Amino acid sequence: MTLQATRPEFLSLFPTGAEAHKLADGFTWAEGPVYVPSRSAVIFSDVRQNRTWAWTDDGQLAPEMNPSHHQNGHCLDAQGHLVACSHGHRRLERQRQPGGEWEVLADAFEGKKLNSPNDVCLAPDGSLWFSDPTYGIDKPEEGYGGEMELPGRWVFRWAPDGSLSAPIRDRVKPNGLAFTRKGELLVADTGDSRTHRYRVTGQGEAEYLGVLFSVDKGKTDGLRVDGEGRIWASAGDGVHVLTEHGEELGRVLTPQTVSNLCFGGPEGRTLYMTVSTEFWAIETNVEG
Repeated sequence: MTLQATRPEFLSLFPTGAEAHKLADGFTWAEGPVYVPSRSAVIFSDVRQNRTWAWTDDGQLAPEMNPSHHQNGHCLDAQGHLVACSHGHRRLERQRQPGGEWEVLADAFEGKKLNSPNDVCLAPDGSLWFSDPTYGIDKPEEGYGGEMELPGRWVFRWAPDGSLSAPIRDRVKPNGLAFTRKGELLVADTGDSRTHRYRVTGQGEAEYLGVLFSVDKGKTDGLRVDGEGRIWASAGDGVHVLTEHGEELGRVLTPQTVSNLCFGGPEGRTLYMTVSTEFWAIETNVEG
């Protein structure tokens, strides 16, 4: 059984008989999926194999970058360009067209190298917010090593004018990020295993509002918010679906840890999941 309902309404989020199914396997640590409509494909990382892959709408797995310089999280910017967090290059980077060069958006703050940008999301105002823990320099299999130069592991804001700020400095190991319909920022912290909530101001500042939820299996690594405000969070036993207030509705169960997830497909209703060494999907009735 794929779906485990905590509340009866959870089952209405999926077509009758929907089951999660494996699309591909053979990865070492799959991560960072994002659906790119212009390419009709999900781009995702295998951080530890130092590669990225594409899963197309016609059901094909195609190689992307090799090496990928240990890219992890991805998102699209306001113009639909692909944005990536590179553990290896220790930077936030952008690719304007498939196969094109990667341009550096941010690789240092106040004269010090970033740690290893991990996940990134687009804000309503067009800015990009990204987490910067130290996994890429702590784990030889996830980066090229190096020294931590910054005094903390922060969440940064890259503004459309190219300026960089660090509005969130109180997290242990910030990881997955997502904006709610209210414009609040959710930050999953793999250091304390909880997901925290911040109110973001028009000036790019962030006010801490407290813990929103935690999962009882593993840690939340990736986050998505659907069109009606529900939160879809990765966990050790699959994907936990919660209300916007952090109350659990149910779970999409998987045989391994889900590291991250995204909505995609032609109608935006397919939930794609990076499941440790595998890549999975399930059809839903909601839009991401």
